[in-house]
Amino acid sequence: MKLPIAIMNYKMLKIKQLLFLFLSLCLVFSTSIQAQDNAELEDRLKSHIEVLSSDAYEGREAGTPGEKKSAEYISLQFEKLNLQAIAKLGFLQSFTFTYDRYFSESNKLLVGSMNLKIKEDYFPLSYSANSSIDHETVFVGFGIHAPDLKHNDYANSIDLKDKLFVMEVGSPDGVHPHSKFIEHYDLRKKIETAISFGAKGVVFVNSDENTESPKADLSKNVSQSSIPVVFVQGLAANFLKEKSSVKVLGVTEIKKDVRSAYNVLGYYNNSKDKTVVIGAHHDHLGYGREGSLHAGAPEIHNGADDNASGIAMMIELARMIQVEKLDDYNYLFVGFSAEEKGLLGSKHFVDAPDFPVESINYMINMDMVGRLKVADPALVINGVGTSPVFSDLLDEKKPDSFKLKTTESGVGPSDHTSFYLKDIPVLHFFTGTHEDYHKPSDDAHLINYDGMVDLYHYLADIIQTLDDQEAVGFNKTDDAKNENAPRFTVTLGVIPDYTFEEEGMRIDGIRDGKPASISGLEAGDVVVQLGDIKVYDMMSYMKALSKFKKGEKTMVKVKRGEDLIESPVQF
Repeated sequence: MKLPIAIMNYKMLKIKQLLFLFLSLCLVFSTSIQAQDNAELEDRLKSHIEVLSSDAYEGREAGTPGEKKSAEYISLQFEKLNLQAIAKLGFLQSFTFTYDRYFSESNKLLVGSMNLKIKEDYFPLSYSANSSIDHETVFVGFGIHAPDLKHNDYANSIDLKDKLFVMEVGSPDGVHPHSKFIEHYDLRKKIETAISFGAKGVVFVNSDENTESPKADLSKNVSQSSIPVVFVQGLAANFLKEKSSVKVLGVTEIKKDVRSAYNVLGYYNNSKDKTVVIGAHHDHLGYGREGSLHAGAPEIHNGADDNASGIAMMIELARMIQVEKLDDYNYLFVGFSAEEKGLLGSKHFVDAPDFPVESINYMINMDMVGRLKVADPALVINGVGTSPVFSDLLDEKKPDSFKLKTTESGVGPSDHTSFYLKDIPVLHFFTGTHEDYHKPSDDAHLINYDGMVDLYHYLADIIQTLDDQEAVGFNKTDDAKNENAPRFTVTLGVIPDYTFEEEGMRIDGIRDGKPASISGLEAGDVVVQLGDIKVYDMMSYMKALSKFKKGEKTMVKVKRGEDLIESPVQF
């Protein structure tokens, strides 16, 4: 029996209406679930950040109890997520670094009959060797030997052998950019000149009120010379200049405060050949002892955005990977320490034998991802050029709410650089700087949690997409175009090893097509001389670079193992 057409049309209309109502209810239900999931995600992100950036963690400076407490918090989260502990200390991978240098109690200085007080009357300089002093003095003016200027402060000194050289810190025409002695009044150069004339030690004094005196602050970036070096002021300084010879007795001793810091490693093991590393640094500035932009008294720098936000995101991405059961790669989650000290934790990770870096597919670094600007939601992604697949993928998955600002280079002031230097593709996510950067005011209540939720979904989409693809390829990038690269008139085209504490400047990476690469220099080489200028440390290396102009040619000397190699280089 056939139903009338009117009845059939009526029934079809009712079916369509019911179907539309069902789909609408599904959409509402799905949207409601998504909103609830986002709210729960936001609560978790907020909880992590509020804990890590609380005063109880005292700013999480590497080498302090607050940093260890931070590492333990991350370890607890990894344990709750059933990640595998693969480090020697469970989830913790420890390493040591020089936290500070300080004057030991052994320091003393007796000038004639005057017993000087350290930091008041005198102090050893960072260049000083640890040594005893038992010598007569000789005054050598400014300690400058400059044949090109027909100036030699040593010309009238008859007996220099085994003497303690007393000299002024400045130059005959002062210390300023237009001084004709600008190439000669560097303290390190004066010390090495004194050594070449047989000095057993150097005593600096300052008679020029327009010349700044050295400070009693010890730098970790200056290597020690082979002789004791002190600065003397006040009555003792006048006495040393007025007398032709004074007996000086003493001891100089600068000690290192070597401390432990902790990376945190949690492993999601799918028993695959390749591993994805997702990381963020968990240390910050403590009370602002180093690196702070705060002008006031010491105060806790809580570092909510820098970088409790990155750690919170990392923990929640670890949860996502388990919920979504991503299984085409292994996933290693790393909370790095001592990033603020010069990427020390990530460098230790890639250099240590604990994990095979050659098995790493790519690395994602999240550093300061909590302050996406509402009015201008620009998301910075660095390292886009380190793999041929990144650029298109990032554009394809980009939410409409983000404005992407990308850079090609894998080199930058965060932990992804350590991986890029091992030929590993990297992506660094960053929501931009702000007025609270490296200040005590970087607190949890300023975080844009809605922005973090949006970024979480973007990152999750990228990771899930790459999980279904073959291992990504690696590209070298033109790192000279990196806006974070140091600017000099010329460049050798190397990435320095900022952890190196011996004499010279050790190369951590070589930039393709640059002078060092063309000259055959290699990572691990220690630069000890550029042209006629000796390189003792990072500071003297930068001073040496400043003496050259584009197009000039010179010779570079490097130590490679036990060998001393000299190569021509053109800037």
